[in-house]
Amino acid sequence: MSCFPSGLRAALAAALVLQGCSAQTPRPTTSPLPAANACLAVDHAEPAVRALADSVLLELGDREALYTLGGGLKPLSSDVRDLSVRIAPTVDTLALQRLERLREATALLRCGEIGAFVQVFTATQRLRDSSEVRQASVVLYHRGAVRRAVTRHAAFFATLGITPSADPRDVLAAVENAPRAPRWRGYGYLFGYPDDAVDFFVQAGEEGDRTGALVPRDFVRIPTVHRFTASDGSSLSTFVYAVPKGAPRSEADRRLFAAADSIYARYVPLRARITQPGAGQALQLWRGWWSADSSRE
Repeated sequence: MSCFPSGLRAALAAALVLQGCSAQTPRPTTSPLPAANACLAVDHAEPAVRALADSVLLELGDREALYTLGGGLKPLSSDVRDLSVRIAPTVDTLALQRLERLREATALLRCGEIGAFVQVFTATQRLRDSSEVRQASVVLYHRGAVRRAVTRHAAFFATLGITPSADPRDVLAAVENAPRAPRWRGYGYLFGYPDDAVDFFVQAGEEGDRTGALVPRDFVRIPTVHRFTASDGSSLSTFVYAVPKGAPRSEADRRLFAAADSIYARYVPLRARITQPGAGQALQLWRGWWSADSSRE
C-alpha cells in the first residue's frame, strides 16, 4: 500500500509514505443536491458500465475516499482501481479497452460537488522485460474542498498557474507535471495532508535524495473499512499520514479524528447493508447520504 498515486509511488520507491488531512481540518460541507437525473445518473449507461461504476464507488467509500465523499474532509483521493497500460514496444489494446471502460464508469460518478475521472500519470515505467508502461488511477474530488485548498495555499499554487476557480483536473495536471519537490507538495495539499506533515514529507524527500537514507517517521492512521495486512501481520487502514519519529499527537490530528469519526460511524452501518457489489447498492447508499445532507440545509 502506498499513499501516493501509482506514478508517484515509483519515484518515491516506498520511502516516503504520507497521507492525511489539512492542518486546519476543514469542516465537512454539504452541497445542494442537483436534480435527481443529474446525481449519479447511470440509467442511460450500459449495464456493465453501470455495474462497474457501482463497484468503483463502493471501493472508494471503503477506502480513504470516504472522507472525500462524506463532505470534502479530504479534498481529493486517488490510488483506486490502478491500471497499467503497456505502450512499448507494442500497445496493449486490451488494457486500453479496460481503461476506456473505466473512464466511462467514473464519468458517471457525479453529484453536486463530487466528481471523478481517470488520471494517467506523466512518468512512464520500464519493466524488466524492457517494455514500457503508463500507470492510471481513479481520482475522486470534492470541488469545493479543492477550491478551498487552493485558496488556503494560494501562494504555492500561483507558482503553478493555478487559481481557486481552476477545474480540479487542471489543478491535478499542473501538480503532476511540476518539478519533483513542488509535485510532492502539491499532491500533499490536494490530498489534504496537514501542513506540517507536508513540510516534513518534502523536507524528508529532499534529504533522502541527498543521502539515500530514509528519514525516520511514525504514522497516524484514520479508520477505513478496507484494511490491508502489513508484513508483521497487523491490519492497517488505508488513510495514513507520516509524522516525524516520536512526534506527539497534534491538535490537527485530534481535529481530524473528531471529524472523521462522525463520517466513519455513519458509513459503517450503511455499508453493512451492501450485499452485492455492482448491483447498484453503493449508488443508492450515496444518493441517500447526499439527499439527507441536502434536506438538513
